[in-house]
Amino acid sequence: MRVKSLITLCGILAAASLSVFPSPEASAQGRRAKEKAAPEESLAGGPLTFCNPMDLVVGSERARRGGEPVVLIFEDEYYLFVTGSRGYWCSENFRDWTYIDAPTFPGGVVSVVERKGVLYACSMNSFNVFSCKDPKSGKWEQCGTFSSDRYGDANMFVDDDDRLYMVYGWSQLMPFRIVELDPETFKEKGETQVLFFSDYKNHGFERRSNEDVIFSIFANNYRPYYDEEYPWIEGPWITKHNGKYYLQYAAIGLEFTSYSHGVYVADNIMGPYTYSEHNPLTFKTTGYVQGAGHGSTFHDKDGRLWTICMIPAFYGGNGGAELAIYPTAVDEDGVMHSNTAFGDYPQYYPGIRTDDVESNFAGWMLLSKGKKVEVSSTLGDNVASNAVDENFMTNWFAETGNPGEYLTVDLGTECEINAIQVNFDRADATVRVGRGAPRPADDVAELTRYQCYTVEVSDDNENWTVIIDKSDNTQDRRHDYTELSEPVKARYVKVTNVFTHDNAKFGIKDLRVFGNADKAKFTEVTDFKVVRSIDDRRNADLLWTPVPGADGYVVRYGIEPDKLYNSYMVYGDNKLTIRSLNTRPDYYYEITAFDSGTDYYKPVTEAVNGTGAEIELTKGSRSGGRSGGANTTRLMTYQGVEEYVFDNIDPGTYTLRHSYGPVLWRGDLTEAELIGSSDEPTVTAFLTYLGTGTEVRGKMEMKVVPGREHGKIVVTMTYDK
Repeated sequence: MRVKSLITLCGILAAASLSVFPSPEASAQGRRAKEKAAPEESLAGGPLTFCNPMDLVVGSERARRGGEPVVLIFEDEYYLFVTGSRGYWCSENFRDWTYIDAPTFPGGVVSVVERKGVLYACSMNSFNVFSCKDPKSGKWEQCGTFSSDRYGDANMFVDDDDRLYMVYGWSQLMPFRIVELDPETFKEKGETQVLFFSDYKNHGFERRSNEDVIFSIFANNYRPYYDEEYPWIEGPWITKHNGKYYLQYAAIGLEFTSYSHGVYVADNIMGPYTYSEHNPLTFKTTGYVQGAGHGSTFHDKDGRLWTICMIPAFYGGNGGAELAIYPTAVDEDGVMHSNTAFGDYPQYYPGIRTDDVESNFAGWMLLSKGKKVEVSSTLGDNVASNAVDENFMTNWFAETGNPGEYLTVDLGTECEINAIQVNFDRADATVRVGRGAPRPADDVAELTRYQCYTVEVSDDNENWTVIIDKSDNTQDRRHDYTELSEPVKARYVKVTNVFTHDNAKFGIKDLRVFGNADKAKFTEVTDFKVVRSIDDRRNADLLWTPVPGADGYVVRYGIEPDKLYNSYMVYGDNKLTIRSLNTRPDYYYEITAFDSGTDYYKPVTEAVNGTGAEIELTKGSRSGGRSGGANTTRLMTYQGVEEYVFDNIDPGTYTLRHSYGPVLWRGDLTEAELIGSSDEPTVTAFLTYLGTGTEVRGKMEMKVVPGREHGKIVVTMTYDK
């Protein structure tokens, strides 16, 4: 076996303390009862959950591009293939993956099928077909040639009767086509059938919008998309389920947040195929993970369906491709659908749940979004709040990549933490990666260490406990997800840099902390309005009454009341414009508010707009001017802070005043008043009333407290109302 390394594709397990079962998400279509917890499977065997996006790592090599994924089961093991890799991954459980080096495996956008105990593979726009009886050996041999090298995004399909077909298409102009192949010679048999073209004027998710562009797909950004250009359709993939053929396809391109899958259905593999008005199949334009296109749908070992997708990535200033996986199902009426709601929150691995498409969400809420962040330093405009904004295009960068650079998030209250995902980025690296960068083989392909860090938790922001230690990390994990073996309770979470590779500056796209399943609330929103555009039925505007304390909303919609198979996730707003509708059917909608039991951090802007004032204490006489002097100490008062202390007070004459304003108190303090062992004040004084408008709301007072060597003056501001 040509095995390079044993890797975990998605999740990692870490030790912690305390334990409370998660409480999964309330189900869709108005059912708010929480699902039962997952089976009590031993965590010693590995994590139960993963969190999109997924890293593709191979030993100590740089992370692989996750393009155009294909998953199949061969001899009771999962195999994962991606574009451009002369190798692939194998797993017994879909958690722990072994990479198999295969130098003769076809590169490019690949298709792999099994027929009579043999795997066959090809790549798009190539004549050559390869076969392998033992994929763990990594040895593939050319076994034939096609009739054409024009099979764009080629996808072979073997039917139950062992007949072989080729479905293909990748164009702004051309349709998807299908042709039967001779299974021995791989030559075409019969006529090629035209299946369908793009229909973006009727299928909202197929259309291209310039505002959805993440990065340019054109080399060196040499031109924009022109208004007159058709959108792309690509990546045809056939799944047979309950005797029907589901031909899924992707629109409109990796570089768009609206990258997605649709599906057509037929009773005969050669067609005719009927468009599913329940489309799109996978669609995700909001949240941390966006895009869900050009992948494959597969049956797991229990016969349940999953769709693995290619999604856009942005790392080191360059675009790229990564992977995400979503539960999929076919309902009793033959409608194929997926669930992407909470699709970038922790999800259970295949084989854990029996009702994946309904309740695969682990129930652990996102606790870190919009919270207060403290950092060691900041590079330019890459501010700390970017690390908790759920936007994969923004980031926080430290000024250096030195050990000790850190980011701390204040969750606002003590929370139960089940899992943490640290999404890294870096600035000013000596090696570029991603779209437009040199291939790793042309530069430095392998390192001994990649991003190294620790994660600590605290109740008070002073005393810390390490819960994740990656101080000697040897894998290029850019979305490092760790499911804790047991939950921990904490208010503060701190990520500290130990080492940043390629001489880069330390950076975090998003620190995502998950937990509080027992405090999660899901509330149905009943007061909302929907206005569907008269001019463009692909569009609808929604507006609803906000739910106090809600973190966000899941807006579900569909063409039947009990089939609300599509969704958007909305943060920080109570309105949404949907642009992905099909023009022919009418739609039903449902809005659910979700709350993690914490509140977003809201800076107290009044602290600099009217509720604070500076006070100063001067010893002796003032040396000219209206305020201050060499022996003056100043303190700024703030809303919500009641006590202000002037330390190291020795005997003498003191003046306490509002800086640049009137005197609040003046007097002599003696040694007898300042030196002693009692905590009782020796001098007290009323300074002024506090209030708003005509209303007296509190008072400012002063007291002198003695000490063994020095005394202190304590100013208090208390409010009655």
